[in-house]
Amino acid sequence: MAKEPELIRRCMDLIERSEKTQSVTHTSFLTPAEQYEISEWLNYTGISNTYFEGGYSGSERTALFVLPSWCDMTSLDISEYMSAVKITAGFGMPGHRDYLGSILGLGIKREWIGDILIDKNNAFVLCLKPADELIISTLDHVSRYGVKTDHADFSSIVAPKKSVKSLIFTVQSMRFDAIVGSLFGLSRSHAVKLIAAGAASLNYSVCFKNDAPVKEGDIISVRGLGKAKLIGQTGQSRKGRTFLSAERYL
Repeated sequence: MAKEPELIRRCMDLIERSEKTQSVTHTSFLTPAEQYEISEWLNYTGISNTYFEGGYSGSERTALFVLPSWCDMTSLDISEYMSAVKITAGFGMPGHRDYLGSILGLGIKREWIGDILIDKNNAFVLCLKPADELIISTLDHVSRYGVKTDHADFSSIVAPKKSVKSLIFTVQSMRFDAIVGSLFGLSRSHAVKLIAAGAASLNYSVCFKNDAPVKEGDIISVRGLGKAKLIGQTGQSRKGRTFLSAERYL
């Protein structure tokens, strides 16, 4: 029997521990690619009473929570496991890399840190406990700027607005190269070259297969051109081409 990937084995261990101890277990923060891999596995196995949480609606990085039989999402207090830290720079406006680099410089692991949302000279950092206390007690500079830190309520975090462009197009088949070309206005040959160069991803993983099947809900991205989500099929043309709808993130 094929060996399960390391990420899935870790999830299996969390599920087993939650069942045995009847307690909440969770992963560290996961990348979108890791979330997709776990979601596909959970759907395949039918395992329920799990959910992804990143501290606010629309989080890019989230942790998987495994809930015991006595608990559900409405009764779980996420603040027991996760915190939001507000960092204010007195002068200047540090960037995402500045904040992340300074936080990792404290000895905090990358997977303990979720999204970092920046609004002018303020940043909201989502993190697992007890990383919040280390950031608040230790961080006094981000890049060359002095900063102040404090706890923030999850309710004060506003998800950044995502601009999307709705698209309707047709393809002869649901192949990766055909859909990449249509989504980003490329010729089929140009799409094939980008795929061969490893510049195109399907569901957050680089895809080298031109004929890889694409389905509703899939995320497609091309380095330097952006990201899009396939919404679904909307019909057939008289010539047998498939009408598709999608959202391209601007």
